[in-house]
Amino acid sequence: MSTGQTIFLVALMVFILAVYSFKWALHFQYLRVKNKKKPGHWSDYYKRNYIHKKDELWWRESIMLFPLLYPVELTGNETEDFWLQKIKRTNLSIYFILIVLLLAGIYFSKLPELQA
Repeated sequence: MSTGQTIFLVALMVFILAVYSFKWALHFQYLRVKNKKKPGHWSDYYKRNYIHKKDELWWRESIMLFPLLYPVELTGNETEDFWLQKIKRTNLSIYFILIVLLLAGIYFSKLPELQA
């Protein structure tokens, strides 16, 4: 495997981690909205500036709130559903990136056979 291929795969993996980390920030905002607080900014998850009394608890809970392979069900509440739809779109983008990673891995593994 050439260095260009390795760099591409590693960059794609880092991108998946970044998107997944952003998903945790969306979970944190959703928990705030669910508990009738203002969502704040997504960067509050990383800065850990807890403006509400239960923010630290919500921060810990947000990591595994909606696992990737489980469906995100809408509640019927318009403000909560807004955040749930964002989480769903983020899940779809992670699925897409994983498919690209899988296809790139297969392509790069078959590349020596194609060049022969």
